[in-house]
Amino acid sequence: MKNSYILSIEDNRTDIALMNRIFEKELTSFQVEHIEDGESAIQFFESKRFVDEPPKCILLDIKLPKMNGLEVLNYLRNIKNNKRTPVIMLSSSDRPEEIEQTYELGGNSYIEKPKSYSDLKEKLPKIVKYWVELNR
Repeated sequence: MKNSYILSIEDNRTDIALMNRIFEKELTSFQVEHIEDGESAIQFFESKRFVDEPPKCILLDIKLPKMNGLEVLNYLRNIKNNKRTPVIMLSSSDRPEEIEQTYELGGNSYIEKPKSYSDLKEKLPKIVKYWVELNR
C-alpha cells in the first residue's frame, strides 16, 4: 500500500512539517503529499494523475490562500465521479456555520486542528486509519 497517498491541502508550514514527521514515524504505509493553496488544489483535481490515481483521503484546511477550503470542497464535489474520496476538513475554527457548510458541501468529517504536536500525533493516525482502512 506504499503507493497509496493522502493529500493534504494546508498552507501552514509548521503544520506541514509536523504532519510529515507523523507520517514518517506513525503512518509508514502512506505517503503524504501537500498542496499549499486553493488554486493549486483545483489545478491538481483537473490533472490526469488525480483522475487516474485519486488520493485515499484528503485533509483540507479551511483557511487557505487564493481560495478557501470550503470553495475547494465545493469544486471537488462537483467533479464528475468524485463523491467518494473522503474529505476531512481540518480547521482551527469551530464556527458552527463552517461546520454546517462543510457537511452541506459533501465533507465527510470536520475536525478542529489539534493544538499541540502530541495531540496531532495521537489524532492524525486515527483519522487516517479510520477513513482509509476502516471506513467502507
